[in-house]
Formats: sequence, C-alpha cells, structure tokens
Amino acid sequence: MTKNKKYGKTALLVASFLWGIGFIAVQGALDSGWHPYLLLGFRGLIAGVSLGVFSFNRKWWTKPPLMRDGILAGSLMFLAFALQTFGQQASSATNASFLTTLYVMFTPLLLFLFTGKKVGVSTLIAGTLSLIATALLTLRGSFTLSFGDALLIGCAIAFALHILMLEKTAFHDDALSLTVLQCLTMSAWSFLFSIFFKTSVPTQGWGYVAYCGIVSSGLAFFLQTYGQKHVDSAIAAILLTMEALFGAIGAILILKEPFGPTSILGGILMMGAIVLLETGPILYQQYTKAFLIAKREVEKEP
Repeated sequence: MTKNKKYGKTALLVASFLWGIGFIAVQGALDSGWHPYLLLGFRGLIAGVSLGVFSFNRKWWTKPPLMRDGILAGSLMFLAFALQTFGQQASSATNASFLTTLYVMFTPLLLFLFTGKKVGVSTLIAGTLSLIATALLTLRGSFTLSFGDALLIGCAIAFALHILMLEKTAFHDDALSLTVLQCLTMSAWSFLFSIFFKTSVPTQGWGYVAYCGIVSSGLAFFLQTYGQKHVDSAIAAILLTMEALFGAIGAILILKEPFGPTSILGGILMMGAIVLLETGPILYQQYTKAFLIAKREVEKEP
C-alpha cells in the first residue's frame, strides 16, 4: 500500500468518526428548536466560511471546471441530506441509520453501471459485512418498509452518487476548495428550502451548530474529499460506514445508552470488514502466487 493510500484511508476513518460522534451535537441542536434545513444551512455556511479563509489564496472562483464540479457535488450532498430529513420524519431514526448506509452496496453497483469497473471479491464481502454490522448496531425491534423508507433508500443512492462524484473530481488536486464549494452549495440550497418552511433562527443551541459546522461539516467533509483522492470509491464507502460503529460507541459512552450482544456482534463484524479490506488483496495475491508456483511444479513432473 502506498503512503498516499494509507493517508487516504486514515482520513476517511477520521471523517466517519467525526460524523459518528457528531450526531450528539445534531440532536442537541434539534432539541434546542433548530429546524433541520436551517441547521443544515448554517452548518454549510459556517464550514464554507471557516475553510474559505484557508482556500482564499487558491482563487477557486476563477476556475470554472472546479466550481462546476464542486457545485454539483454540493448539490448531491444537499439532496442526500434532504431525502434523509424527510425520510426520517416519515419513518424512524432507526430505519434512517440503517437504510442510509445502503450506499455501501449502491456505490460499487453504480460504479459498474456507469464505468463497467468491477470491484474485488474481498471488497464485496467487506461491504456485505459492514451492511450486516450496521443493521445490528442500529436496528431495534421489527423493521418494516414505508414511504419514508423509500425516501431513505433514495438518500443512500444520492450519497453513493456523491461518493462517485468525489472520486471523479480528484484530478483537480484541491480538496480544500472543493470542500468549500460543496459546503456553500449545500448551505444555499438549505436556506432556500428553509424559506418555504418559514423557519426562524433560535436563540439557543449555537454551540451545537458551531460544532456541526466546523467539525462535522467542514473538517469531516474535507477529510472525505481528501481521502477519496487516494482511495477507490467502493472501499471509501465501506470505510465511511464505520460512522455507525462510532455512533454506537458514542451513544454508549456519552449518552449512557444500553448495549447488548447484537451491538457487540455488530462492532466485531464492522472491524472484520475493515481487516478484510486491508488483508484481502494481500492474501489473494499470495494465494495466486502460490497457486501459479504449484501449477508450474506439477507441469514439470514427468
């Protein structure tokens, strides 16, 4: 594994960790009276402005291809969050946590449909393990499909398209500017939609909003954009599902939520998926090499 790929995987894991524990701040903001779209708008605005200070000298506004791709990626990101919001309102938080991570299956499928590129067997197995692990970590009780669940499946498809879009934009080699464009685009769409809901800005919960903007949006999305410069989209999708594991750990340690055997099994399977991602290709290469050597030895025998 090259050094850049190691850095990329580490960045994606850190991003999933920040998203996993960030749900506490999101819940705090919602409990303080923040409307989801208004919260999303300020998240994107705070993230875009805070990161924009560091990307100002790159003059990304003078680069039409970069702006086009950043705006498109930001629009996909907004679409995913919008579908997630409406889906969760019509369904449940439990179903939302699970169905959103279906992007781990949609990403390699859409990658194959759009480009014809296939993924390795170890990646497919790891993706299946991570999906099962997410179900064990998030689902409680029975699971039934509803209209809200259909929206959440659409959310998963949008997230998969966003992951593929970030892989496509890697050639710009400017993860920081791309993140700024994505966050500002998401903010613009969110504020536009919040007008239709006639929302008002609460006076409480600004600390939660600031954390969501700077850490969960700005830093985490930058790490995702940077990570996908060096990691294939199918593998990136699996690494990002670690958000469910980190979220469960945060709920247990910080919110003191109970956990049982299914949560432990889900965590084990999630870690197994990550180990398989790291060792699968190496083991496959070793197996192929040993098989070819054995085949040559057999052919030499009289």
